Amino acid sequence: MIELLSTFQQWLSETGFNTFWAKVTASSICVSIVILGAILLCFTISVAIRRFCIIRKEIRPYYQKTSNLRRSLLRLLFFWILQAWIPSALTWNDWAAANAAKILSVIMAAMTASAICAGITFIMTLEKVRSNAKNMSYKVMVQIVKIITWCTTCIIIISILMDKSPVFILSGLGALTAVLMLIFKDSIVGLVAGIQVAQNDMVRVGDWITMPKFNADGNVIDIALTTVKVQNFDNTVTMIPSSALISDSFINWRYMSDSKGRRIKRPVWISATSIREMTAELKKNFVEQNLILESDNHISNLAAFETWLQRMLEKNDDITKELTCMVRQTEPSDTGIPVEIYAFTKTRDWVKYENIQTEIFDLIYVTAPKFGLQIYQRTGDKYLPNQL
Repeated sequence: MIELLSTFQQWLSETGFNTFWAKVTASSICVSIVILGAILLCFTISVAIRRFCIIRKEIRPYYQKTSNLRRSLLRLLFFWILQAWIPSALTWNDWAAANAAKILSVIMAAMTASAICAGITFIMTLEKVRSNAKNMSYKVMVQIVKIITWCTTCIIIISILMDKSPVFILSGLGALTAVLMLIFKDSIVGLVAGIQVAQNDMVRVGDWITMPKFNADGNVIDIALTTVKVQNFDNTVTMIPSSALISDSFINWRYMSDSKGRRIKRPVWISATSIREMTAELKKNFVEQNLILESDNHISNLAAFETWLQRMLEKNDDITKELTCMVRQTEPSDTGIPVEIYAFTKTRDWVKYENIQTEIFDLIYVTAPKFGLQIYQRTGDKYLPNQL
């Protein structure tokens, strides 16, 4: 470059330019050549990559995914060429050469950070595609790495502008740590909470979570460093601070979805006044209706009803036999005697689960009167009529 600059200066001086303008014009020509050459080189590489991806069908799907990375790398190459050659074109003026080198060094630092961040994003995209991943908060980890990258870049840029060592800048920041922690307290708390959420695998994209404090009841659609975005079942979106997931309680239904079944734990309230001692006539009536077996011995119509209910659940193909399935009585209250179903459906799908549960309790409401039992309902101190 120095030889080319000298050649242009000599030629311009011979054509009548004075020394100063010959140097300025020669430098301008050299800088223009460098810029045009860098543009031409980057354009050629971009076209070559595009044609290569079109020819190779197996890597064609990744072409669009690498757009940000390609642009970042080409910008980095462009400014690297400028940094390598432009200061040499300004050697006739030490001030211009020094400031051009400083400015280009700052730009190179920023472009390098941008390329690193683009590369990390591309790797994250490939990993999510490869693992079909909802099982890890990649976005949180990527944002942490990006923050560290840009903080380091800012320190390097400041050191370049001040002509000081980065160690000197870091020692100066140490005195401002307390002030910075006070100013960015909420951001720091959110950052730490985001790391804990990701590290402890508390939520994943796709999880169904319930958090009444924030009126959140839906699926997690995005996990950022300081916020978690939840799309509620009414299609509204709730933004939850990551710190709230650490300090407050919430329900994550993922483990239910990953289990062998979804629990039904729901009572039906029986009026205590409708319970009768089992008599021979009453037993004969139940046997004739195929409600119980001849060999069954029960002390009351409620016990016979519970036996029928247990058998009904065991025969139900929608109820899993691998988990607990039982009928039990819980503590009586002024609303009657609760007979509770505790069982698990095979499906975890919400709609199918609700349909199965509805069918079971519809059958209970229809069958209970056949046992002479009354389902409690507060309607002006009256009960449902006995249909026996």
